[in-house]
Amino acid sequence: MTEERGRHATNLELFLDLVFVFAVTQVAGVLGSDLSPEGFGRGLLLAWLVWWLWSQFIWLGTAVCLEHRSIAQFQVLATVPLTLLMAVALPTAFDTTGVHFAGAYLAVNLWALGIQGRSLWGDPLTRTAWLHYVPLAALAPCLLFAGSLLDGGLRVGIWTAVAAFQIGSALAAARRGREGSSEWSIDPVHFAERHALFVIISLGEIVVAIGTAGAAVELEPVIGLGLVAAVAVTCTFWWTYFAFVPAVAEWQLRTARGAQRANVARNLFTFGHFPIVFGLVLFAVAAKHAVGHPTDPLGTGDLAVLAGAVAAFVGGLLGLQWQVVRRLAPERVVVVAVVALACWVIGPLVAGGLLLAAVAMLIAIMQAITVRSYERRTAASHPTASGSASRR
Repeated sequence: MTEERGRHATNLELFLDLVFVFAVTQVAGVLGSDLSPEGFGRGLLLAWLVWWLWSQFIWLGTAVCLEHRSIAQFQVLATVPLTLLMAVALPTAFDTTGVHFAGAYLAVNLWALGIQGRSLWGDPLTRTAWLHYVPLAALAPCLLFAGSLLDGGLRVGIWTAVAAFQIGSALAAARRGREGSSEWSIDPVHFAERHALFVIISLGEIVVAIGTAGAAVELEPVIGLGLVAAVAVTCTFWWTYFAFVPAVAEWQLRTARGAQRANVARNLFTFGHFPIVFGLVLFAVAAKHAVGHPTDPLGTGDLAVLAGAVAAFVGGLLGLQWQVVRRLAPERVVVVAVVALACWVIGPLVAGGLLLAAVAMLIAIMQAITVRSYERRTAASHPTASGSASRR
C-alpha cells in the first residue's frame, strides 16, 4: 500500500472542475427542458456519463502526481479543451451534436486511461488492477462513439449499454485473483475531498438556478419569500451532507487495507455519491421553476422532480449509511416517504414556495435527529475519535 500522504486537491484539479461546473449546468438544463419520463431517463443517462468522466479524473488524480510541473500535469491540462467541447455538445447529444459529444468523450477517456496506466505500470500490484479495469473502461467510450453514428432509440440503447459497461469495468477492477495480487493507489484525504468538492459544485448549481430565476422576474416580496424557501432547502442539503458524511467516508477509506480500499472507494464514492449529486441537480430544476412563480402550485413534472430530488439525495445518504454500519436511520426513510406523499397529494393544491418551505423544515428536523443520534453513538463507542465505523 502506498504511504498515507494526506494530500489535498491541486490547483489543476480545481481548474478542471470548472469545466464540470458547466457540464452540471448543462445536465440541469436538459432535465429542466423535458420533464417527461423519457426526458428524465435521458437526463439521468447524461448525468451518469458526466459523473463517470469526472470520476475517471479522480482515480487518476489520487494515484498520479499532478503538481510540481510533472508531465502528468500538462497531460491532464491538455484534456480541458476537449472536456469543454463535450460539455458544450451535451444538451443536444441525443440529436445534432451526438458525434461531437461522443468524440470528445472518447478522446478524453482514452487519454486519461493512458496517463493512469503510464503511472501505475511500474508497480506489479497497481499494474494488475489497471489491466483488470482497462478493457471494459476503454471499450465503453468506443461504444459511445459508435452509438453517436446512429439515431433515435438505437443511440439511446447503445449509450445505456455504455453505462452498464462502465459499471462493469469498475466491478472488474475489483477482481484480485489470488489474495493481494492487485491494488489501487488511493489517497484517502484526496479522494474524500474531491468528492466533497463535487457536492459543492452541485450545491452551487442550485444557487445559480435560484439566482437566475429570481433575477429573471421583478423582485417583489413574494418572489423574495420563494427565493428564501428554495435557499433554505439548499442549506439543509449542505448541513445534511457536510455535518459528518465526508469525515466518516474518509475514515472508512483510511481504515480499509490492501485491495479492499479500492472496493470502499468504488462503493462509497464512485457509486455511492452519484445519487446524492443527482438529487441536488434535480432539486436545481424544481427550485428554478418554483422561484419564478412561488405562489403557483408546481406542475406535475416539477412535483415529480422535487420528490425525486429528496429521494435521490436522502436515499444516497441511506445507501452510504448501510454500507458503513448496516443500519438505516428511520427519520431519513420517513422524510423520503412524507415528501413523496406530500408532492402527490397536496403538491397540486399549495403554492410551490410554501411546499419548498415545508420540505426545508422536514429535512432540518430529520438532520437534527440524525446528528443527535450520531453524536450519541460516537460518544458511547469512541469518545476520543473523530471517526468510527460504528458511527451513524
